Amino acid sequence: MQALRQFSIPLKGLDIKVHHFTYQIDNNFFAQFDHSPYKNGMLESTLELEKKYDNLLLRFYIKGTIKTQCDRCTADIDFPLTSDFDLIIKYDENEREEEDIIYIHPETQVVNVAKYIYEHIILSMPIIKVFDCDDIQPRPCDQEVLKHLEESNIESSANNPLGDALKSLNIKLK
Repeated sequence: MQALRQFSIPLKGLDIKVHHFTYQIDNNFFAQFDHSPYKNGMLESTLELEKKYDNLLLRFYIKGTIKTQCDRCTADIDFPLTSDFDLIIKYDENEREEEDIIYIHPETQVVNVAKYIYEHIILSMPIIKVFDCDDIQPRPCDQEVLKHLEESNIESSANNPLGDALKSLNIKLK
């Protein structure tokens, strides 16, 4: 995890005020996480860390693209991602994590935020990744797959006895 050292924030000596950090997230970042569903990406994460006497408020802003496969045509695409999230770090003798609150020991010297950035990126990606590529030239779409999908849609709509039977039902909803 040597590559994630840049995501470490030294807490001791950090003044009580707002601090700003910027992180570049690339292929090396994703390679540090075993079984990552994404291997390639080019994102920037800015962190606004507000240190208070009794806690830390972290506001992350993430923007960039992740290389993935389009679920419609299976072509490799650079899927745009813009997201933000907040995280609160509180001091407690018992270290633990809850939904949006992390408890660290009062003597903790350094906090590494790479895990939280990674988890948020993964959770921010939609389940179905369909890219609107009409405005991009040349289009990254796999034209062979799109042609096959169009043909199959025409066949299924023209020859669907179950759909025809459902249309003939006269159902009134209350």
